[in-house]
Amino acid sequence: MLVGVLTALGVLGAIGLLVVLFLQRGRDGIDLSLGGLLRLYLYLASLAGVIAFAIGVAGIISYVLAAAFGLDVIYGGPRPNIEPAFPVQACPPGTTCPPFPSPITSQFVPAPDDRVRQQADDLVRGVTFVIFGGVFWAAHWWARRALAGVADRASGLHRAYLVLGTAIFGIATIALLPMGIYQALSIAIVPPNQFTFRPGAGDALSGGLAALPLWLGYLWLVQRALRTAPPTSPTVA
Repeated sequence: MLVGVLTALGVLGAIGLLVVLFLQRGRDGIDLSLGGLLRLYLYLASLAGVIAFAIGVAGIISYVLAAAFGLDVIYGGPRPNIEPAFPVQACPPGTTCPPFPSPITSQFVPAPDDRVRQQADDLVRGVTFVIFGGVFWAAHWWARRALAGVADRASGLHRAYLVLGTAIFGIATIALLPMGIYQALSIAIVPPNQFTFRPGAGDALSGGLAALPLWLGYLWLVQRALRTAPPTSPTVA
């Protein structure tokens, strides 16, 4: 769920950012020189690295929550074990059918719980995306610092990057976290129905918890940029 939300918001936000910067060309907007386009790529790639990092954090959170509160809360369930149906013996006419094991005497082996595999898969996915996203973001952050230095923080592109990150993770937080908390409370409070499979809160809850600190971090960076921004001179009519 978090993958779809962040991917959709990231694509829409990047398109909106490009449109706004293109319309503001020449007014601290987009620079179509080679250096300006490289800086634009570095910012978009940095945001992509943060999104991959958030997806990895969500996978690790799902694994930890499942280990702490149980598989039912995070992955739903329990899934019913359906015994295999015993086929009806059909023998050719005039022949004697061999003995067929009855359902009562046969040993039924329950199928393995696929939620255990899903929990392990979340851990592997989480660690992979955290490492890849962190390295990808760090490489592009270093390239931004080497290309433009600290003075780039005052540029319109840097401010647009911070606002876009705040909007993406803020929307993801408000869309996923309340739903995940509601699903977790519903599983904990509402009695289960034995004939209905109840989905878990893992996708929404872990995604919201992963997006929340990133949203707060971007919001803090925006507030810091506002405090350190030089005052604008009044426009003379």
